[in-house]
Amino acid sequence: MKPIKAMGLAALFIALMDCGESGGRLPVKELTVTGDGVTLYVRIVGDPEAGSVLIVNHGGPGLCSHYLASLEELASGKLAVVTYDQRGSCRSSLPTTGYGMERFVADLEAVRTAVGVDSVHVLGHSWGGLLSMVYAAEHPERVRSLVLMGSGAPDWSTNLAGAEHRGGRIMELQQAGFIPLNIASLEDILPSYFSDPAFERPAELQVLHYNPTVEQETFAALGQYDFTVDVNGIEAPVLLVWGEDDPFGLPMVEATQHALTCAEVEFVVLEGCGHFWQEQPEAFFERVREFLERVEKD
Repeated sequence: MKPIKAMGLAALFIALMDCGESGGRLPVKELTVTGDGVTLYVRIVGDPEAGSVLIVNHGGPGLCSHYLASLEELASGKLAVVTYDQRGSCRSSLPTTGYGMERFVADLEAVRTAVGVDSVHVLGHSWGGLLSMVYAAEHPERVRSLVLMGSGAPDWSTNLAGAEHRGGRIMELQQAGFIPLNIASLEDILPSYFSDPAFERPAELQVLHYNPTVEQETFAALGQYDFTVDVNGIEAPVLLVWGEDDPFGLPMVEATQHALTCAEVEFVVLEGCGHFWQEQPEAFFERVREFLERVEKD
């Protein structure tokens, strides 16, 4: 193994910011994209017409894209970075058409259409990795490459085993006093997601905005899913990144790697890192930049 278009678009504002490797100021645009029974909040850093585009899918389901802020450092005069809140999350509306995977895929296609480019690089974190893979399988002509960080696996049983592995990590940290015995929120278990449970979180991870109903309804809609056959057909180059201390365990990423039978896969394990790249940002950004530059040259 090689290791819906947008129905409406409104610009809310355009600003300027210093960003990443650009050496200058990049345009920032915030949009609303109206798709299939939902209105999506979208943020673009950089000029999509000046070069390539990277669209980012956040985790959850049900998280807010706020925690992706540092990924805007990847933006430059040659690369625009696009983040958005998925249906039902944060600044996007609650959908009238439910939470099936086909709806999430259609939303991502609506975002791409709204950005106005034919093909994009796609970065998915956690649940967003699974979404990114299914999108690439259904729209291969639209995906130039995939970057998967701490990605969910293509099938339900592997993800269930990963959740059980995380449960063991949580119990260990409860005994060590890092996590309360009575868990009341996502914030309570967050130390389990880091290699160092005492990791001093950057501002973007201080508060994770999260709608548990979105997660519950999404997985209820998916049932005992298995997208392995779909993922088998992906041919776009893939950068597969995993933290060595990710609480979901190495078997999850190994299942993902094995499912990518037709893709050229670069598999990277980040030392001293858990589920979030913010623990080892320099190593993560270096790998992502090198990968995207190589894909652009090919």
